[in-house]
Amino acid sequence: MFGKTAYPYPAGMTDKERSLLDLVLPKYDFDVLALEQVRSAYKVYTDKGVFCLKKVGNGYRRAKKGYYVAQHLKAGGFDNIADYYFTRDGQLFIKHRKSTFYATYWIEGREVSSDLKEDVIKCAELLADFHNHARGLKPDKHIKISSHYRKWDKTFRKCIEQMQLFKKNIDKMKLKSEFDYAYRNHIDYFCAEAKAAVDILEKSLYIPVSGYMEQEAFVCHDSFYYQNILMDRNGKLFIIDLESCLLDIPISDLGKFIRRIMTKRKHQWDFDIGRKIIESYNQVRPISQEEYKLLFAMLLFPHKFWKLGRKRYVKNKNWPEEKYKRKIRKLLRLREHKNEFLRCFIEFYHLDIVYDGIHAA
Repeated sequence: MFGKTAYPYPAGMTDKERSLLDLVLPKYDFDVLALEQVRSAYKVYTDKGVFCLKKVGNGYRRAKKGYYVAQHLKAGGFDNIADYYFTRDGQLFIKHRKSTFYATYWIEGREVSSDLKEDVIKCAELLADFHNHARGLKPDKHIKISSHYRKWDKTFRKCIEQMQLFKKNIDKMKLKSEFDYAYRNHIDYFCAEAKAAVDILEKSLYIPVSGYMEQEAFVCHDSFYYQNILMDRNGKLFIIDLESCLLDIPISDLGKFIRRIMTKRKHQWDFDIGRKIIESYNQVRPISQEEYKLLFAMLLFPHKFWKLGRKRYVKNKNWPEEKYKRKIRKLLRLREHKNEFLRCFIEFYHLDIVYDGIHAA
């Protein structure tokens, strides 16, 4: 077994990381042969195979929740998740101050590509299968899973309030950047989108649908993005990072996934690919007509515009000015593409929604 400083750490790893891993790695009954960092995890090559060591900051409860969801999925026959690996003394988690570590077997493969239609369609099928198997979760008193049932309208309204506050704060600025002017000049447009989404929710059966989904105890992944979906060498897909799971209407996951795909340069709110994603999902977990309305409201809501403002004016994210300008230009460029997508959505799914797009001032 390696001594305290004998682990083959990669170049560039900080002393703080080394010290932390010096405490964690000896807890496992394997000899470390090599180690590399892959995104927010460590790929650990050992004499007993390759493992993924994941660090969850401020996240013992989140890590515990992820394992609980994984066990529920496994018990129901869903095996598209990695198996956990226990420590020498049979523990699942290693806690050190505010951090929590756990290990799983490494899934050898690649991240799915948001540019490849085949990958995207397979992901939609996987998501629906995940929802089918994740339903019925009844957490015990030691597991805390947030519930977002009946909260969409409140969340949407809160975002509208924030955007209006951004507008007031920008107006008070003595020195404004090019981005500030661009964001300020288009807040009314995106607030109108958000208000239209709220109006659709109010006229829908959102509350009864939420009540039904709550009774069925549906679980959403809430971070179903390409970074968390891996394809092994045999083409099988795996979902990783279950720490963000929450209770909500399954269509929430689907809406976020579509929204992320549609804003990629390859797709740009192409209704054809959006329709194929929805059809692939629907074949595995049928979508009700009322859910289509809720999906429409979620896609209409200007999440990316609100999030960009939040990064700038709340979190003060230290991005280069050019990056901010590039992102606002992209949002503005895609407005009409999105409007056309939504018009096609209403027509194709025969929704009784009155919408003719939000028109720029």
